[in-house]
Amino acid sequence: MKKVIVITGPTGVGKTKLSVMLAKYLNTEIINSDAYQIYQDMNIGTAKPTEKEMDGVKHHLMGFLSPLSNFSIHDYQIIVRRKIDEFWENSLVPIMVGGSGLYIDSVLYDYRFNEDGRNRENEKQYDDLSNEELHKILESLNKESAESIHPNNRKRVLRAIELAKNNSSYEDRTLKNNPVYDFLLIFLNDDRDVLYERINARVDEMFENGLLEEVTNLYPDKLGEQAKKAIGYSELYAYLGGFISQEEANFLIKQHSRNYAKRQLTWYRNHKNVNFVNVNVQDLNTTLDEIKELVDNFLNK
Repeated sequence: MKKVIVITGPTGVGKTKLSVMLAKYLNTEIINSDAYQIYQDMNIGTAKPTEKEMDGVKHHLMGFLSPLSNFSIHDYQIIVRRKIDEFWENSLVPIMVGGSGLYIDSVLYDYRFNEDGRNRENEKQYDDLSNEELHKILESLNKESAESIHPNNRKRVLRAIELAKNNSSYEDRTLKNNPVYDFLLIFLNDDRDVLYERINARVDEMFENGLLEEVTNLYPDKLGEQAKKAIGYSELYAYLGGFISQEEANFLIKQHSRNYAKRQLTWYRNHKNVNFVNVNVQDLNTTLDEIKELVDNFLNK
């Protein structure tokens, strides 16, 4: 079974810097595992690594897709699995880096994408609900099913609601007990208050670096429905449309980013195969040494 290393964690924790340091240590390259960094022209709001931050390490699947494109998790699964094969054909250890847990799991495990049996007519009643609101409905009907399905996987949430209302069991097409790779999953974490402060400061820095200008250039019709959902872009679209003030947009971006960080932690707390590593921001080399030890043991076992 091919080996894969995954570096994940909440937004703003330091994945980019530490993953580049690790890639240099292993003399390898990085596969992007962020659901929105795959898009072109969405640079500041997605915290896409700059050339300087990449520091000579090649990043695959970074900004390769038009933001008008619809790109499914299944599409991502297919492309990344091909990339992993390419890496090993060239004797490179694949390092997946990003915070999109569902995308990562779709690659690591035997996720099967088959939406047979969905009733579109019944689903129409939920069209105006957000993913979070929809997920809460599922949670009220079947908590166990809700815990196994990410809120952003709207199709599966809708299917699970339909089954729950019909008193049917949810046939989970995510076979989480069936990994398709031998993987090392490292979740970078930090004290919650420190992380939240860093997220708030990061959002302010994004505005200083031109986030509003970036989104203005994409408004009103240069983002597809999927890309519009990205934090930073959906809120500024609302501002540019005259629905909220710029101050409200700034506040909401910070709030949504903190909430997302919380969901990322919850997602992996329910994971069986995860190594939690606390980031020492003052001395990243100490954190890197801990990661190196995990990686060396993994690759040599």
